[in-house]
Amino acid sequence: MTANTMVAARTVHNGRISIAGSIALVLAALLLVPAAVQAAGSGPYKPSDAVSFEEIPGSTVKRVILKERAAERLGIELGEVSEELILLKQMVGGLIVPPVNDPPESTLVGGSFGGFGQTTEVAMKETTVASTDAPASDESWVRVTLSRGEWERMRKDQPARIVPLATRDDLAREVFALPSDLQPIQDMKRSMLKLYYIVHGKDHGLDLYERVRVELQLTGSGKKRIVVPYSAVYYDGKGVAWVYVSAEPLVFERQRIEVEGIVGDLAMITDGPPVGTKVVTVGAPLLYGAEVIYKR
Repeated sequence: MTANTMVAARTVHNGRISIAGSIALVLAALLLVPAAVQAAGSGPYKPSDAVSFEEIPGSTVKRVILKERAAERLGIELGEVSEELILLKQMVGGLIVPPVNDPPESTLVGGSFGGFGQTTEVAMKETTVASTDAPASDESWVRVTLSRGEWERMRKDQPARIVPLATRDDLAREVFALPSDLQPIQDMKRSMLKLYYIVHGKDHGLDLYERVRVELQLTGSGKKRIVVPYSAVYYDGKGVAWVYVSAEPLVFERQRIEVEGIVGDLAMITDGPPVGTKVVTVGAPLLYGAEVIYKR
């Protein structure tokens, strides 16, 4: 099992407003509608003077304008679109294993799997693990299992960071493992690849056959990307991503964005407002709720 930090966590809504969106509608109504409503049959609820709306030429989106007390009541907070140096990473499972011998040339078979040599299942069993004894005192080997797609996305020349499982104690120090000189070995039963890294030294606290997490760097890492706080991203009922920008105090306008991926608490975007734009990080669902309720 792997956890890819680039995958955006969102719900497919099938054209309906999500549960979170429904809650936002209700909360917006409770916070913004006046205490008294119109008599039955005289039309929909009307907003109080705490919120108003402006038409945006050429757009179905309405500009939301709040009074200061309304912004405080909704708890509106702002962040900013920025440009950050992003390290793209992927966490996979790993296992501490005995040192591995180079597979003899006779074990390599024809064909290719992403451009590297293959071994048969029998050959792999015979050649990968040199001994069942403890690893050499000056190094430990880490085995990870990857799919072809994962292999193609990773930076093969970069070290991997070794992290204990969440249920285990922290390691004695931060541990990095260097790529071994071995070619990846194909697991013929699962069409997966076994890849090896080496941890030098012996003061790391790793034990033989201990399961660990291995953080790999991905291609495209170390480049500057346009990002927004992930808390600013709001997905509507159709799964479309939006942010509310604030070009002036207490004025908010919904703009569509294209999310490339999520890294930590940042969303990388390929289309959206420019760097420096103020965006709503707390209260966006309530603004959307208000906009939908009072849309005419």
